[in-house]
Amino acid sequence: MLRIAVAALVVAATGCASSSGAAAAANAGNATVTGSVAYPATGLQGDPCSSVRVKVTEGGGAALGWGEVKQSRNNRCSFNVGGLPDGKELNVELVVDAGLKCASGAAPTATPGPTKMTIARFAAPVVSYKLACE
Repeated sequence: MLRIAVAALVVAATGCASSSGAAAAANAGNATVTGSVAYPATGLQGDPCSSVRVKVTEGGGAALGWGEVKQSRNNRCSFNVGGLPDGKELNVELVVDAGLKCASGAAPTATPGPTKMTIARFAAPVVSYKLACE
């Protein structure tokens, strides 16, 4: 009898704990954005790949998906943001940390600017960014 009561308690606790996760997962999907960030070989103060991130939002809301930026070859970082909702208009933009500076002390410019896109289910469009010091 005690085993049944403990099992029922565990099932009830698991059900309550997972219900909030289900609400958070409602925005997740099967779409992905991938690409690269090119940066100049000289003229930047700081590590570009640890100082940038790709932010994906829907209608200017909270950031969606989960992403990572990794060092690649030839003065490039590669990025991947997955778990994005498909079939919705999303804003994709490169965000540069304030600590990344050009040799002149100015912030590097990132191109292109924010981009709107609708991603199909299981699709992975590629976006290429470039950091420049002027």
